[in-house]
Amino acid sequence: MDGTKQNLRKHFISARKNLSADDAAEFSARIAQKIFSLPRISNSGLIMVYHKTGSEVDIGLLASLIIGSGRGAAFPYCRADGGLGIGRVSSISDDLTSGAFGIMEPADGLKDNVFVNQLDAVVCPGAAFDEAGGRLGRGGGYYDRFLRQIKGKAFIIGCAFDCQICKTPLPREDHDVVMDAVVTENRIFYGAGGDLC
Repeated sequence: MDGTKQNLRKHFISARKNLSADDAAEFSARIAQKIFSLPRISNSGLIMVYHKTGSEVDIGLLASLIIGSGRGAAFPYCRADGGLGIGRVSSISDDLTSGAFGIMEPADGLKDNVFVNQLDAVVCPGAAFDEAGGRLGRGGGYYDRFLRQIKGKAFIIGCAFDCQICKTPLPREDHDVVMDAVVTENRIFYGAGGDLC
């Protein structure tokens, strides 16, 4: 396999898309439960999650569990300046609306109702991860820029299906942020800061 980021991204997104709908739903539920059971999540007051797009891991169950437990669930949105903003929601069905790129995001009145430095944990998607916590995103850089702001302040968890785990280290640049943990339906990998899990 060609190791360029673009080719790796295509390969792992294709593998993710090839999962059956039943497998993707079952694996997503397992991933959500595993993340919710992590001690760092149990002890977090405000956790950033995301609304899946395309064939990404669906962590809607995780968001519901967080909200149901009385803790805060924040969702990201794409800002015009190329960064990510966040907003805390109390209802997935009522507080999210379609935003940039058709991605569900907090309704306008809920954007920026919490500060980034209030986040205790962040759950983020990716095209691929490696066993050392390396992440390959979609290529837009939104999460990369955001994760650099919070590294060392919030516990960062990548979530993916097993088929998205690269057996060799992913290409990494100085500005890339290593996950503290990566959770799949079958495994948990601890990267930089994973001892805090």
